[in-house]
Amino acid sequence: MAADSFIAFVERFPEHLSDAKHLGAGVKVSGVDKVVVTGMGGSAIAGNLLQTYCAEKSPSLHVHVSRGYDVPAFVDGRTLVFAISYSGNTEETLSAVKSAMRKGAKIVAVTSGGKLKLQAEQLNRAVVEVPEGIQPRAALPYLFLPLLNVMHNSGLIPDPSPEISSAVNALKSAASSYRERARSLADKLAGKVPLIYSSDRMAGIAYRWKAQFNENAKIHAFTHVFPELNHNELVGFTKLNANYYVIMLEDEADMRRVKERVKLTKEMIGKKDVASTQIVIKGEHLLTRILSAVHIGDLTSVYLAKLTGIDPEPVAIIEDFKKQLGRVPFV
Repeated sequence: MAADSFIAFVERFPEHLSDAKHLGAGVKVSGVDKVVVTGMGGSAIAGNLLQTYCAEKSPSLHVHVSRGYDVPAFVDGRTLVFAISYSGNTEETLSAVKSAMRKGAKIVAVTSGGKLKLQAEQLNRAVVEVPEGIQPRAALPYLFLPLLNVMHNSGLIPDPSPEISSAVNALKSAASSYRERARSLADKLAGKVPLIYSSDRMAGIAYRWKAQFNENAKIHAFTHVFPELNHNELVGFTKLNANYYVIMLEDEADMRRVKERVKLTKEMIGKKDVASTQIVIKGEHLLTRILSAVHIGDLTSVYLAKLTGIDPEPVAIIEDFKKQLGRVPFV
C-alpha cells in the first residue's frame, strides 16, 4: 500500500466499522464472570476500548487487558479470554493462549489467520476471522466490534448494535470536519513531541493516540491521565528538555472536577510557553465518543506523517526486531 493509499484507508474508518459490525455475531460463551483481552500492539488496543465501554455498560464486570506471554493469575474456568492477533503469529499471544488453556478459560480467537487460527481450531475454540492484508493498527474496527458482539451474545453487555449504527452515521456525517481538525492539529505538531492527556476513564483512547504517533508518524509520544498527572508530570514543565505539544482529550461525560483540572493545567503550562489543544469529545452515545476520538487521533497521525515526508504504513524497525528476536530460541 502506497502512503496515500494507506492514508485513504485510514480515512475510510467509518466504512470499516460498517463492514465489521456483524463479525462475531454467531459466537457466544456461557458461565463467564470476567473477561481478559490478550494481545500486543495494534491488536491489543481493542481491549482498551472494551474496558472503556464496559466501565459504563457493565460496570460490575471485570475486564482486563493483558500484554505479555501469560494471562493473569486470576484467570479460571469462568473467564472469557479474547486472544487477538491480527497476523495470527504474535508469539506473546500464542503463548498466552496456552497459559489460558492450562487454566481452563473459555477462549475466543480474533485473527486473520496464521498460527492462532490453527491453534484455536485444533483446540476446538471459537475463531472470529477478520479480513487479511491490513496493518494491524488500521484493522481496529475488525478487531473491536467482534468483542462487543460476542459479549452481547453471551449476556455480558446490552445490545450494542444501535450504538454501532449511530456511531457509523455520526462519523460519516462528520468526515470532512474531522479531517479538517486533524490536519490543523498535525500542522501544530510538526517538530514537536506530543503529550496526550485524558481522564483515567478515557486512558485507552489517549494510549491509542500515543501508539499511532509512534507507528504512523514515526515519532515519540507520551501519555498520562488526570488526576494523577497533576501529582507528578505537571512538575516536569518546570524544566523543559524537549519541544512539547500537549493534547488534552476531554470527554463531555468526564466528572466536573476533572474538567476543572484540565482547564487549570492548560492555563499553567501555557504560562511555561507550552502550546496545547483541548479536544472535547462529544456524541449522543459512549461508543460514538470512543470511536470519534480514535478516528481523529488516527487521522492526525497519518496527516502528520505526510506533512513531515514519512510513509505512515511500514514499521521497518519492528519487523527488523522480530527478525532478530526470531534467531533466539523460544525456550
